[in-house]
Amino acid sequence: MRRGRKFLFGLLGVMIALSMFVWYEHRYEMQETSKWIPLSKGKLSAVVVEPVKRRSKGIGVLVHGDAPVDATNEGGYRPMMEQFAKAGFTTISWAKLGVAGSYGNWLHQSMDDRAAEVTEVIQWAMNQPELNTEKIILWGVSQGGWVVPKVAAQKKVPISKVILVSPAINWLRQNDYYTTQKLKREGQTQGQIQQALEQEEQIISLMKKNVSYQEYLANTPEQEPMSQDRWIFAKKNLYSDVQSDLEKIEVPVDLFLADHDENVDVIDTEKIYSKKIPKELLTIFKIKDAAHSMVDSTIAQSEVLTVGTYLLAPKDFLMNKSFLRQSYLSVE
Repeated sequence: MRRGRKFLFGLLGVMIALSMFVWYEHRYEMQETSKWIPLSKGKLSAVVVEPVKRRSKGIGVLVHGDAPVDATNEGGYRPMMEQFAKAGFTTISWAKLGVAGSYGNWLHQSMDDRAAEVTEVIQWAMNQPELNTEKIILWGVSQGGWVVPKVAAQKKVPISKVILVSPAINWLRQNDYYTTQKLKREGQTQGQIQQALEQEEQIISLMKKNVSYQEYLANTPEQEPMSQDRWIFAKKNLYSDVQSDLEKIEVPVDLFLADHDENVDVIDTEKIYSKKIPKELLTIFKIKDAAHSMVDSTIAQSEVLTVGTYLLAPKDFLMNKSFLRQSYLSVE
């Protein structure tokens, strides 16, 4: 009987300790507020994340990568938002079009459309008396690497600094690289990889001819064709290349590259950024043990580990610690 009670009390103690740990892991040192940001074509579902008990130095504007992402990337951005808050910056982020109540459809956007959207958000922020926009930092991840440099290059709004995480250079080259790395990871032979790349080229050929979706369905070699919206998106952005925009940037650029990035050719990215941006403006951070999204590479290899860490300990274990530390220093 006593042993049973001891076991139950011990189990209760473990459950309480685990609950407190999970509570701590989801409690961030920042103030998060939901907002609706009105734009010329509709409204965006957004969050504004502010420092606690200190005056903000400026704003950090987050620009998402691919996929239908909400304002916090389902909470995945909160560890980084906390670092911005600790460094004294307010963060503004919003759901992509058609997500969480934001108007429109993100798959109908070109990179020019996305840049115009970011510019409008910044203009909105500059008109909010409660927001200090003395410094404006643009932060973009992955596909955002085609958007952020465009906003900075256009100079329609005053940008203080650009931070880019895992950006690619050229849409078509990035697609080939991603396909190759994905098939290698799956154990495909060189012959199978070459066959897949040739099929990709057939699809790209159809895009270049600007064929209709019905013609694409009739001619694609894919067993699982892309959706009509994805077809529209791919055609709109087929020729995206960041190089001309990089040449026009006149503000400091911090470039974060992961050593386990299987989505983007980081060697190509580093080479082009180093060539196009003056040395005095460019700082490159090479993050060890990090995957494309800056999740710790060990965790990123397992979907179970990724989901488990996100649910139980996102604050301290999900994102690469070196990346979080450098993110703080980058804006501090």
